[in-house]
Amino acid sequence: MNRTISVGRNPSTSSVSSVSRHPPSQLGGRGDGAKTDELTAQLMELKITIDGLEKERDFYFGKLRDIEVLCQEADKNPIIQKILEILYATEEGFAPPEELETENNNHEAEEY
Repeated sequence: MNRTISVGRNPSTSSVSSVSRHPPSQLGGRGDGAKTDELTAQLMELKITIDGLEKERDFYFGKLRDIEVLCQEADKNPIIQKILEILYATEEGFAPPEELETENNNHEAEEY
């Protein structure tokens, strides 16, 4: 007996993967338990890595936010203005989250 499971938020717009699920009698014996343990260990390692990266991201974001506040409170010093330009510069294809949300809301309002 095979069951197909769709993976993705919206199957009509995202790529869809399918996974065949076999009854336990068709699966291998002890090798599957070892594979499961290996994948579980790998998953835990990845979760720990993600947690570390999120902490590091938050740490540096906090530092940049403190610098931004100091610069905003400072005089109109040309060096301070250049620092703010660097802080607010974006790369091509990147926009701060609030700009993305505003664009999405405006686009949705235009459609209806």
